[in-house]
Amino acid sequence: MKLKIIFANVIQGMIHIGYNDKQENLFAGFHPEKYVAYFAQEKPDILCMAECLLDEPYGQSQFVNDISKACGLPYYKNLVGEKAFFVKDKYYGLSICSKFPIEDYEVLKLANPRIETIRPNGDYWVMHDKYIQKAGLRLSSDTKIQLINTHMFPFQHFNKHFWDEEFSDYRRQWAEMLMPNERQSVLVGDFNTVGISIEKAFPELEVGQKLQSLVNYDGKKYQPKYPYDTQIEYVLATKDFKLLSAKEEMLYSDHPFLVAEVEV
Repeated sequence: MKLKIIFANVIQGMIHIGYNDKQENLFAGFHPEKYVAYFAQEKPDILCMAECLLDEPYGQSQFVNDISKACGLPYYKNLVGEKAFFVKDKYYGLSICSKFPIEDYEVLKLANPRIETIRPNGDYWVMHDKYIQKAGLRLSSDTKIQLINTHMFPFQHFNKHFWDEEFSDYRRQWAEMLMPNERQSVLVGDFNTVGISIEKAFPELEVGQKLQSLVNYDGKKYQPKYPYDTQIEYVLATKDFKLLSAKEEMLYSDHPFLVAEVEV
């Protein structure tokens, strides 16, 4: 069976156009319909999103409803993270949208280091909670895969690094929560592994050993705000998935959309 999988950080439905001289975000407005049109054109079988636009704290989302109808993805699970900071009176979080029935759905809360910092503009920041969505997708009566979607902590905003020794115990806990427990599994997300590859930043996840990276790109092309030398979003899979095609597209978000076609 062939599957088309997309992971996208959709930056709350905003249209990102770059940064000003203070490295602050610049936008060309709020246009979630453009994202819907793109996903409808791509026709994914599975779509996972970070910074997904949600309407209220219980996860209702017109944005996801529109994607579900436009893409023929009738099964979905939304998870609210917190109030949106780019769109007034909205929320954002994670979402899994699927052509196939969702079974065994659960949410896990990642262990939080609770780092604090004072931002250049004087704002006080403390690391917000982050989560994992885990779901079983029933592809057919005798085929089921595990799907894992996450958005991890942005250490770069706290003058820390994902791979610092002080977070080794946290990385071990995160790996235990993220590591697939099914033979056929897909793990996607914005891992925020800024600066070095996920293999070096997060060795506990065993990418290249237990997991393969399906979409690879040069992070410097897409993240001018930071001196990234690697990507931070990944579509990972157990090695029984055969990669047919892969691409990344930089369109409306400040993150590229990752698209992988596989055979399972």
